[in-house]
Amino acid sequence: MSLSKKVIYRFFNCYWAKALWMERKYFTGEKMADFQPMIISSIDGRRNMLGLTDRFKGIVTCYALSKVQNIPYKCNFTHPFNLDQILVPNKYDWTVKENQLTNYRNDAKIIILRKSPTLKPLLRYFPIKKQLHVYANFDYLDEINRRYNTNFTFGALFNELFKPSEELQQQIDHHLNQIGEPFVACVFRFQSLLNDFKEYKFKNINDEQLREMLIKKNVDAVKKIINMTNKKVLVTSDSITFLKEISKVEGVYTLPGEIVHMGCTFDKSTSVYMKSFLDFYMLSNADEVYSIGTKEMYNTQFPRYAALLGNVPFQRIRVA
Repeated sequence: MSLSKKVIYRFFNCYWAKALWMERKYFTGEKMADFQPMIISSIDGRRNMLGLTDRFKGIVTCYALSKVQNIPYKCNFTHPFNLDQILVPNKYDWTVKENQLTNYRNDAKIIILRKSPTLKPLLRYFPIKKQLHVYANFDYLDEINRRYNTNFTFGALFNELFKPSEELQQQIDHHLNQIGEPFVACVFRFQSLLNDFKEYKFKNINDEQLREMLIKKNVDAVKKIINMTNKKVLVTSDSITFLKEISKVEGVYTLPGEIVHMGCTFDKSTSVYMKSFLDFYMLSNADEVYSIGTKEMYNTQFPRYAALLGNVPFQRIRVA
């Protein structure tokens, strides 16, 4: 690739250029009479926001900023499902009302923070005069706490914003009653290794014997946790193959339901996507949460943030 082509490629792939392109494409409406500046977490399908944990990070970050800046906050989570069908407002109404978001270019700004190591690209617009439509998937709470001398925590902010819908709460209560006693939780993130989970272009293990060895290593890790804690173990995973195998172990509890990655699968019913939220809340109710895996497996943040939600101990275990 020639130098000029590299410069052009980098220009059109930098985030401010992408944001400018999105503004010209989507902000084509007229000025609103009752326009109100605010910060908006945007998960609307216009950009891929990766998995559920990444979306939660961006949401909580934007909400924390709205608190320190004393400005309205909204969460426009509509892709690939409407969030308010699964989570509802708790202490703060983050839902978007009809005709509340402007489509007028001079009153709106898109900020993409997908790979930014700092909040500076967003903070330059404060104090705000526009509606800031923020596409963020990082956790910037530490930076916010340093800048504003606050002590925000993920769990506290998340619980201010959200509580489970009636349907989700019924599922949580049902499974807590089924377990019936204090439990610990183990999370296994195989991605596509066992060839049963669609996630971008991650490779799978073609050798059946190697797949069986990987499963056995992780099953043995759960058995050690059972012996160590003398408690029931809730096991969650992105692999239905592993869940079927681990459910044969005495003392293990698994949650039913189809497993999908919401950054890759967009055509399922809301009830399918609810499974990830059920996993998240169930993990937060454990006495301890463990993320377990071999070096080939993904170092997932999902169980760590579930532990933060419930303010319970979290530990990573590497299986040799």
